[in-house]
Amino acid sequence: MVGNANTVLVADDDPAVVDQLRSWLDDYRVEATTDGDETIACLETADAVVVDHDLLPVSGAVAAELEHRATTQTLAFLCEQTDAHHHPFSIGNTLVKPVEKDTVVETVDRLLRRARYDELIAECTTLATKRGALEAGGDTASDARSETLQRDLDELFTELDDLVGTFDSDDFRAAFATCEFGTAIQPRRASEYS
Repeated sequence: MVGNANTVLVADDDPAVVDQLRSWLDDYRVEATTDGDETIACLETADAVVVDHDLLPVSGAVAAELEHRATTQTLAFLCEQTDAHHHPFSIGNTLVKPVEKDTVVETVDRLLRRARYDELIAECTTLATKRGALEAGGDTASDARSETLQRDLDELFTELDDLVGTFDSDDFRAAFATCEFGTAIQPRRASEYS
């Protein structure tokens, strides 16, 4: 498991489903709700989201956040068998009710691995940009700062290598889903969700 420092948002209109999922995810910090508005308020602070696809009112801002999470593969939809292919987003994980504990835990672990991967890539980009700016400046006093940044980058690369070592084929597809030439995922307009 990825660990309990991560926050998982569980949202479903059925309190029994919410309670069951919360008990299964006891290794994590779980925010749980049966309310669509509360779900919206918690979306930005969660590392991974498991949400019933019928719970949320899909306004433009909510649709944009859910589309982002679906694109980055940090969201899973809960749905009935009859709705499994009818959620409003073109990608993302789907958990068909009734769900099994192992499936939920495995899915959440996968979502959190993917979220951590994205965080590490963003950190690497930031540090590499800072290091490049220091080197371009040619200031000899910046040599120590550049070396410190390189050490930090090396630590991040090691963590990335360890994390990628746990990836399966689905994780790799998710990590590079938007990198396919000529088939980039296009954001949808809010009007497409109504």
